[in-house]
Amino acid sequence: MIWLLLACIPPCERVRDDHGVTWVGFCGGPFEMGSDHGAEEQRPRHTVTVPPFAMARTETTVGQFAACVDEGACPSEPESSDPLPELCSWGRGDNLPMTCANQEMARSFCDWAEARLPSEAEWEFAARGQGAGQLYPWGNETPTCELAAIPGEDCMPEGVLPVCSKSGHTQQGLCDMAGNAFEWVEDTYNMGYEGTPVDGSPDTRPSPFSSMRGGGYNSVAKLTTRTRTFHPPDFFYSGMGFRCARDGQ
Repeated sequence: MIWLLLACIPPCERVRDDHGVTWVGFCGGPFEMGSDHGAEEQRPRHTVTVPPFAMARTETTVGQFAACVDEGACPSEPESSDPLPELCSWGRGDNLPMTCANQEMARSFCDWAEARLPSEAEWEFAARGQGAGQLYPWGNETPTCELAAIPGEDCMPEGVLPVCSKSGHTQQGLCDMAGNAFEWVEDTYNMGYEGTPVDGSPDTRPSPFSSMRGGGYNSVAKLTTRTRTFHPPDFFYSGMGFRCARDGQ
């Protein structure tokens, strides 16, 4: 599998495994983040220069998270007075995305993996195949059940699917950057990009909400690479997961 992935990514990038995670390296560089024609939250389009970084090929899985729990570095479940939603992935299969994880749980795993949550800029740069102009991680083709785990009468799964079940990967081989589970990023959420960093770092301006990217199996949110959504950082449900990033390639 790894040699196949290596064959499809540009030579400036590389793939490596560590902490049970497959990391795909990105060279970084400038790109036009956001859109002048999308929703208000995606405006204005602006130039961001992203330093080299690596992104996890898949959403963090139940099996990966369990290793962190076993070492005492991650909580076994979020603190809540309510029962966990029925379709939370914990205990349902090692290759499912780890869902029902709030932002702090996501950070705890990334810390254990000697990584961090990606910034919104890094996430969008990676989802767009190194900042290309495409609408979706796989290109401009309209989302289908074959490309992504999405809601719909003919294809809505009973909860998240095992990672990389669908074919709509990025050119560099990242899976599920649209559909399956929403993904926490490090940024706080503010309407629009006025005043946000242009160096690829996260937006840390005060906000009661944190940003999420990628869409989910049970959400009608658009799956485009520029779509943003948000939740309070302590919120969780069965369609919310995460993946980690690292500095450098």
